[in-house]
Amino acid sequence: MKPEQVQSQITRVLSEAISGLRDPRVPLIVTVERVTLTPDFSLARVYVSSLGADMPDLLEALDHARGHLQRQVAQQVRMRRTPTLEFRSAADNLL
Repeated sequence: MKPEQVQSQITRVLSEAISGLRDPRVPLIVTVERVTLTPDFSLARVYVSSLGADMPDLLEALDHARGHLQRQVAQQVRMRRTPTLEFRSAADNLL
């Protein structure tokens, strides 16, 4: 499968999974702006944004839920190995 296809599938799965998190630090609407994969597919950088959210708190909550989110990706995206998820603020990527 092409990296672009995998990235779009991971984006879709994470968008759904994040909206289902029951963590007060995660606002109702979190947008997964982009997912970039390393060439060996071992790491997926997930760029997220949310209006009015406390980004450090949101990123900490997503890191805390990483195991759950990686399991969602593993179940729904057909890959030999599930990449490690690394969450970043989409604003950091604009610099």
